[in-house]
Amino acid sequence: MKNILFVAAACFTLTLVSCRKEPFTEFPDYDKNWLAMEDNPNDPTIHANYQFYQETGIPVFVNDTIGSQKRVDVFGKAYTYYEVLSLSYSLGGIPSGPPPAVQSFTYCNKADVPNALTFLRTEIMPVVKNKIHIPSILLVENMNTNAFGTYSYKGFNTVVIAQISKIPTMSETTKADYKGAILRSMLTNTVLDAKYASILDKFYAVSRKFVSGRDAYGLNAFYLSASYIVGLPAGTPYTYQAIGFLGPDTRITSSAPISTWLDVSMYLEAALVNTDAQFKQKYAAYPNILLKYGYIRQILNDMGINN
Repeated sequence: MKNILFVAAACFTLTLVSCRKEPFTEFPDYDKNWLAMEDNPNDPTIHANYQFYQETGIPVFVNDTIGSQKRVDVFGKAYTYYEVLSLSYSLGGIPSGPPPAVQSFTYCNKADVPNALTFLRTEIMPVVKNKIHIPSILLVENMNTNAFGTYSYKGFNTVVIAQISKIPTMSETTKADYKGAILRSMLTNTVLDAKYASILDKFYAVSRKFVSGRDAYGLNAFYLSASYIVGLPAGTPYTYQAIGFLGPDTRITSSAPISTWLDVSMYLEAALVNTDAQFKQKYAAYPNILLKYGYIRQILNDMGINN
């Protein structure tokens, strides 16, 4: 009888517990779209950036910290979360050599932002608008990168554009280099898309066919000799340009580009800095460079980008 009473009491207790209403935890907007810009008419820079955002759908920032939010951790402790643009990014594949990265940068002067927006409107947007997705743009002053110079860099969720204070005084040659670097950072991922894999395989094969016993990518300058380079016309000097590279790796100057994506990036920037006629004249002595350029141009033409 005692056992029966104990079981009945236990069941009654469990019933009470199960019927008790659990406390409801309300979470803030943790999945907020931080790249959706909000206007501030009282801040001329934010307002100008917002107008650009309305025109193009591309948010423009002057600080890599783009927002904050009060949150509560799993232990019930309140803290402030900061959303920061990611300047680190891998272009895919197995990383080799020093990774491309923004090593340092400084914030820009807000007074220089209007000139930067004008440059983007007149020189960049006519080329890329409605052709590719650009998650955001971060305007900065000085920037040092590993692999991609000091003008522009593609991060995970932003394109960093530097030296904006110098835009008004740039020469036409410098401005062309500047434009080419920005377009390269915006377009590289699209050019490397699987859609163009068959064309890119032909692009890579141009240099690879001249190297015996090892890969052309990452080829040390020591191996630029008759013992390892095959198939070049008699009397051709053994150089990186002769086998189709624009130059050595931008990070390790004693090596051919270590990664295929860097080779593509170098060609893409050169193709965007120069007109078709300029490129062909500049590299007229290097038929394998012209052959690889033709493949990059084929991709760009398919994207609707002609210069």
